[in-house]
Amino acid sequence: MEIPEGLGFRVLDDLPLNVAVLDADGAILATNEAWDALDADELRPPTGSVGANYLSICDAADEPTADDVADGVRSVLDGERERVALEYPSHAPQRRRWFQVTAKGTAHEDERYAIVTYRNVTERKENQRQVEESNERLQQFAYAVSHDLQEPLRMITSYLELLERRYGDELGEDGEEFIEFAVDGAERMRAMIEGLLEYSRVETRGDPFEPVDLDPLLEEIRTDLQVAIEETDGELTVESLPTVSGDRSQLRQLFQNLLENAITYSGDEPPQIRVKAERSDGEWIVAVSDNGIGIDPEDQERIFDVFDRLHSREEYDGTGIGLALCERIAERHGGSIEVESEPGEGTTFFVTLPGP
Repeated sequence: MEIPEGLGFRVLDDLPLNVAVLDADGAILATNEAWDALDADELRPPTGSVGANYLSICDAADEPTADDVADGVRSVLDGERERVALEYPSHAPQRRRWFQVTAKGTAHEDERYAIVTYRNVTERKENQRQVEESNERLQQFAYAVSHDLQEPLRMITSYLELLERRYGDELGEDGEEFIEFAVDGAERMRAMIEGLLEYSRVETRGDPFEPVDLDPLLEEIRTDLQVAIEETDGELTVESLPTVSGDRSQLRQLFQNLLENAITYSGDEPPQIRVKAERSDGEWIVAVSDNGIGIDPEDQERIFDVFDRLHSREEYDGTGIGLALCERIAERHGGSIEVESEPGEGTTFFVTLPGP
C-alpha cells in the first residue's frame, strides 16, 4: 500500500514527530522512522506498521484510552471533526511518561485520509504538575496566614477600643486621634486579610458548576446596590443575559465587584452603567460598561494584581483585591476578563464565560 501521488503529505524521516498516514478505512499507508521506533509496550494503543489497520489495533487493545483514540480517528476519517487530540500516560514499567496522540483529517481526490502523530509531552505534563502543586501550596499558605492573622488583629482592635473607652478623657485630642488612626489601620488590614482569604478560596472552596441564569443574578445585585445607585443618581441598564455554566455565588461576587467599581469610580457625573452579552465561538462575552473616570492604558494590566491600587485611599476607598478576585473567578470558570478604557471616557470590562 502506498500514499497516492500528489496527496500533499511527505512523511520525512527527520521529522521530530512520530507520524503515520491512514486511509479512509484506517489502514496505515506510510510512517516515518520515528513512528517505527515507538515502543509498542509503552503505548495504549500500540502504533502498528505499514499495512496494518490502525483502527483494528485500537479495537483489539481493550483499553479505554485505545477506545477513545479509535473513536476520535474515526470521527476524523468520517469528516465529522477536523482534528482530535488525546493525552494519556504510558504503560511501560519504571517509566512514567506522557504522550499526546493527534489525528488531523485531509482529503485528496474525493478520498479521506488522516495524519496521526504521537508526541512525547512528559516534560510539559511534569512542569504542569509542579505548577499545580506550587499553586496549591501557595493557596494553603495564603489561607493559613490570613486565617491565623484574624485573631490577633481582633485582639488589637478590641484593646484599642477598650483603651479609648477607659482613658479617652485622659488621652487628649492627640491621643484620641492616634487611637483612631490605629483602629482605622487595623480595620483596613482586617479587610485586606478577608480579601486575601477569599482570594485563596476561589479554587478550593468553590461550589460545583451548574447552569446559572444571569438575569435574576443581576437583579439580585441591583437590589443590593440600590441605595448606592440612588445616592449617586446612577442608572443601571441590564439587557437580556444568557445562562452560563458556573459557580453561582462566585459569579455573583464577580459582577457585584464590577458594578461597585463602576459606581465608585464614576467621577463627578452620575454613573451610567450598562450590562449586555453576546455569543462568540461557543462562549458568552458579558460586557460591563460605565461612563466613569477611565483607566490609563499603561495601568490596565496592573488593575488585576493583588493589592495594586491606582489611587490613594484618600481618593477612593478599597482593598485593591476586587479585580484580582474577579480575574481569578473568571479563570476558574475557564474564561477570562479583559478591559478597554481611556482616561475620562469610561471603562468596559469583558467577561468571557462558557455556556451551560
